[in-house]
Amino acid sequence: MTSAVPFSRPVRPERLPGDAEWAPRELMTLPGRSRDVRRWRLVEIRLGGRWRPALLTVWRRPPGSTGWVVHVRWDDDAAEAGPGTAWGWFLYSGETVRPLPEPGGPAPARAPFHGVWRDAITVPGELAGTPDPDGADRCWRLAWVRAGGGWRSGVVTARRRPGPDVPWIVHTRWGEDKQAAWALYDPAAVRVLPRSDAPADGPAGAAEFLDGTPVRDRGHTAPETAG
Repeated sequence: MTSAVPFSRPVRPERLPGDAEWAPRELMTLPGRSRDVRRWRLVEIRLGGRWRPALLTVWRRPPGSTGWVVHVRWDDDAAEAGPGTAWGWFLYSGETVRPLPEPGGPAPARAPFHGVWRDAITVPGELAGTPDPDGADRCWRLAWVRAGGGWRSGVVTARRRPGPDVPWIVHTRWGEDKQAAWALYDPAAVRVLPRSDAPADGPAGAAEFLDGTPVRDRGHTAPETAG
């Protein structure tokens, strides 16, 4: 619950036919208490005349409203033109904001799965190495994370190799941002979605490696480089 709803979106991209509709300022600043439901879900949203993979983080019912507005983020602020240009509040419609399907198919026959789905292998923080002083290991990538016996909507916020000849590890966040861990980077258990500005040659939300190569083109070995 909130008694006041901040709304900051000074500049909005031009809305094209079929795009998701931005929540009007008047609706977001109504006096009274809003009902908020914080629930992360990977979705695709129609913006700029195309579908973009994104993370729905909050459902909100403004005071007196019979409909929902949703908070959706599709990129890191640092990757866009500036703060507030990688997210927004939108009037919810199943025609313009729709959930991405969870990964399907059988578990890999290789280790560590051997035909049975297992959670991503976590790495203790003390073994994760030190951050790059220039921030080169930071990133913001949407991902399906295998945790708690199922697929979780999440974000990869960093990736690095702790040492020479050591597998890549990634820092993942999920569970409404209440859970986070370093994990071995195995694209079978951490399914990174393509960047929102990547050319669409398949369904929105298809998994890829951190270097941008689609999973379908690379098998299941860890990447040699991460972009």
